[in-house]
Parts: sequence; C-alpha cells; structure tokens
Amino acid sequence: MSTSEIKIDRVLDVKGLVCPRPMVMTMNTLKTMEKGQVLHVMANDSSTKHSIPALCERGGYRLIEMKEEGGTIHFIIQK
Repeated sequence: MSTSEIKIDRVLDVKGLVCPRPMVMTMNTLKTMEKGQVLHVMANDSSTKHSIPALCERGGYRLIEMKEEGGTIHFIIQK
C-alpha cells in the first residue's frame, strides 16, 4: 500500500513551533485517537526528525513515512 492510498484521519500542523511542543502535541493528539487511525504531522523544526520517530518507538506507534518537502517535514503515523 503506497502512502497515497492511506486514509488520513487527523492532521496536526505544528509548523513554527520548536521542540518539545511539536512532539508533545503529537503525543497528545495520538492519545485521543483510536487504534489503527492515521495522523499526518507537519513540522519545520529539524529536531522533530529525531523526537517524533523516538516518540513512535516509545509509544508503540507505527511511523509509516517521514519525508521532507520544501522545508516542511511530514510524518505519517499509525496509532
């Protein structure tokens, strides 16, 4: 299944915020979601390239994709 075929359930735009806020907001959003739902996070703080994957690993979430486009880092995470 390609990422274009994945149904996004929630979108979280944390551009302009610096860590730890993007990671904390991602964690809080994931907590409110149902198992199996997919979250698309958009950030532009380079430290999120490490903190959000680490959050996924600690929380047992599946990081489906992480890509950077035009200064924005996109994370597709399945709870």
